Amino acid sequence: MLDVTLIRHGEVEPQWKSICYGAMDVPLSPAGQVSGQTLAAAIGQQSQADFVFHSGLSRTASLANMIARHFPSARVIEDDRLRERDYGDWQGAPWDRVYHSDPENFNGLVDDPDNYRPPGGETTTEMQSRVVQWFGDLGRIDHATKVIAVSHSGPIAALAGYCHNLHASEWQPWMLKNLEAIQLLSDRSAAADAWLPPRCRRVF
Repeated sequence: MLDVTLIRHGEVEPQWKSICYGAMDVPLSPAGQVSGQTLAAAIGQQSQADFVFHSGLSRTASLANMIARHFPSARVIEDDRLRERDYGDWQGAPWDRVYHSDPENFNGLVDDPDNYRPPGGETTTEMQSRVVQWFGDLGRIDHATKVIAVSHSGPIAALAGYCHNLHASEWQPWMLKNLEAIQLLSDRSAAADAWLPPRCRRVF
């Protein structure tokens, strides 16, 4: 059994909330730090972990390290495939300015995930492909029974969309709030040395 819990990072500094920050390294707020510590302690009492992953950005690395302190034998791994979508030239700009830069096509972010690309950034499908590849690689770690990963709302929703075979326009219910999580469970096939399609659910 491969048991993977993906958690969205905590609250960022308030001044970033109306900004398209995407893959920028935006820090947690003091409240985000405190709530992360509370969640990490709860996870440490109720769960176990062989590996703790994060995206490499400080807002995920911070929580991942808080969690890992409760699992001394767990290996902490940075993997940039878990990063938020790269919005390219839009990053650092207010969302209203981003929208007005291309109002006729902006909905292509969800309506045309294969083709619509922010200038200098990545398509929705490219973002989904890298996080799905990350998940697939976990199946090659034979002894990885329990994985905790701290990521971002976009990649987590994209992975849930993959599990449920959803178009990007149907991912919204899986766009998690800060410190919410989903769990993916996958078993090896009894007939072949392969992993069965994962089952995905919200956990907190």
